[in-house]
Amino acid sequence: MKHRVGLVGLRQAKSFIPMFNALPDTEVIALCDTDEEFLNKTGEEAGIEELFTDYDEFLKADITVVSLSTPIRVHGRQSIKALRSGKHALCQYIAASDEGQAGELVEAVRESGKKYMMIETDCYERRNLIMMALAAKGAFGELTFGRGHYIHDCKELGHHPDGSLTWRGEQWMLGQGGGVNGVHTCVPLLKTFGERVEEVFSYGPGPRTFPKFNWSDRVTSAAKLPSGRILELVTDVFSWHPVVCGYYVQGTRGFFEFNRGGFVEKEKLSPLKELDQLVKEFGLDDLLQDRGGHTSSWNAIIHEFIQAIDEDRHPSEDLEDALHITAIGWAADESLRTGLPAKVKSFDLSGINT
Repeated sequence: MKHRVGLVGLRQAKSFIPMFNALPDTEVIALCDTDEEFLNKTGEEAGIEELFTDYDEFLKADITVVSLSTPIRVHGRQSIKALRSGKHALCQYIAASDEGQAGELVEAVRESGKKYMMIETDCYERRNLIMMALAAKGAFGELTFGRGHYIHDCKELGHHPDGSLTWRGEQWMLGQGGGVNGVHTCVPLLKTFGERVEEVFSYGPGPRTFPKFNWSDRVTSAAKLPSGRILELVTDVFSWHPVVCGYYVQGTRGFFEFNRGGFVEKEKLSPLKELDQLVKEFGLDDLLQDRGGHTSSWNAIIHEFIQAIDEDRHPSEDLEDALHITAIGWAADESLRTGLPAKVKSFDLSGINT
């Protein structure tokens, strides 16, 4: 078996078992979770015998790939340990908890020669792929502005059923957003605009809707690109509002808004065009049609990661991407605290060839 996969954090990763197993020469052979009852139940259902509640013991198993779906605060050290033990690492955002840990992660990738990929489903959703493809074709003219929305009521994720705080609740109680502000709303925009963020200015109304958690209802971050263009990144996990996750881009000849587009035709704005019409008119049939939504995006991510290992190349969302969006989150939190713009840190990735 070429790729022997271990999954960590089974509340989410449980659903990845058939996705990995569907790929050639790939099999999930080990599971790790701190909830022993859930771990044993999942292992029994999937027919997997190598089960671990201790992460260090898990890394001693005969696995070649580790997929991390664990709390944000442990991502950095778990990725570093996986890489240093000779495993490829597929990890949820964010990449590291602080600048020192980010440096350790860089060294772990550099020294191990293993692949590291950041998980970002938005890069693989069909509507976002269409947006990026249209921008690459110049359909919107020169891009002038972009906005990303992550409006997703997560209040209930702050507590366990017994009323105790989850890791999210602990962060919110301490007045910490976990470094995610702007992070889950920017990667497709960065790919579309082809630039990195230099500076972030963030602001919000404070903890009003759900004040028991000391974190702002909504954080809006203005992210400045080297060209002077601005991305607006909206993160809202408390407001009483239906889920709105998606992207808007504006150009000199048109725009894209979540799942439709409009274009200047004969110096007038055309009637709005839905996704299927855009695919047909702009010849986008080569986009993978099964990359339809949040769930199917996981299939695409897992396929991309395994393929990158096989082809010995950078994954689409690699260490550089992971560290950049992590640094955007740090800058957003810093700006929110100080009321001032914050520079986005950069990292030395020299010597990383794989």
